[in-house]
Amino acid sequence: MNERQFRERILPLHRMMYAYALAIVRNDNDTQDCVQEAFTRLWESRRRLDSVENHASYALSVVRNVAVNSMSVRKGEVSDIAELHIDTPDADALPDRLLEAKDDLGRIEALMDLLPDNQRRVIALSSVAGLTNDEIMRVTGLSNENVRVLLSRGRKKLREMFHKIHGL
Repeated sequence: MNERQFRERILPLHRMMYAYALAIVRNDNDTQDCVQEAFTRLWESRRRLDSVENHASYALSVVRNVAVNSMSVRKGEVSDIAELHIDTPDADALPDRLLEAKDDLGRIEALMDLLPDNQRRVIALSSVAGLTNDEIMRVTGLSNENVRVLLSRGRKKLREMFHKIHGL
């Protein structure tokens, strides 16, 4: 694979790779490092990429390995990305409402850790990376039915756990 092909086929996978690594690492700075390391490894092995059938799946495997390795090196560290995903609400929003929304988001992220890996990753690819079900299907190799079921069950489980902790 030459430089032009790498730019056309591999670099556009950044968003997916980032979301996938974030679902594993759960820290923005470390996720960026993992994605950068994965791109470096992909670039260094670009000659072998010509024989790879599914570049997206292969890139996700590389970023997963990098992320898992980084987690084992930093084992025991606690990371918090709650502030990364908070949309800025109206300027008129009350501060206590902002704090409540931030708390809720932090709880949801903590609850996501309780989901099975496959549900957590599919939800991260959908919600964090904004991928469509078809894109998730291509990237993960799962069938359309599996993607829909994992998203549905994962979201349902998150709602149930969230309502349970709020006594709803």
